[in-house]
Amino acid sequence: MEEYNYWHIEFVSCEGNERWTVAKTPMEWSEWEVRSNFKTGGCGDDPAEVGEIYETSDTDYTYDLT
Repeated sequence: MEEYNYWHIEFVSCEGNERWTVAKTPMEWSEWEVRSNFKTGGCGDDPAEVGEIYETSDTDYTYDLT
């Protein structure tokens, strides 16, 4: 049984570049919880503004929000 969900997150970086990433979260999290826990701010290509978020079957994640 799978204990995690994976989410595709689209964002605009601090430099204004459109980017995306995959995050691993606890199975019971909703899209709202992913959005609330995805950190923004920083510099360079760090996320500045979050766009679309949706579940994905891609398990090659960059962000571990567990």
